[in-house]
Amino acid sequence: MKHSPTICAPLSGNQISFMSAARADANGVWVIDSVEPNTRFECQGEIVKAGEPVLIRHVPTCVYLASCDKLKTKNDFGAENEVHCFNH
Repeated sequence: MKHSPTICAPLSGNQISFMSAARADANGVWVIDSVEPNTRFECQGEIVKAGEPVLIRHVPTCVYLASCDKLKTKNDFGAENEVHCFNH
């Protein structure tokens, strides 16, 4: 399957999420943002403390990583939430 920001996640229809260390391209680039919108820009490049809440943003589309507990997908590990890109 080709990975692209224009391919939809199977359950939600939202943008599919993708990251691969084995395949470097722009569609797999993500950054960490502060959850506080008033300091988000100032916090770029700063160290993130363990356990601190963060937002994970897809660089090419500026859409955040999301999950929905109502959309379950089954895999080798059991039922898990679908992970996709969506700005809440």
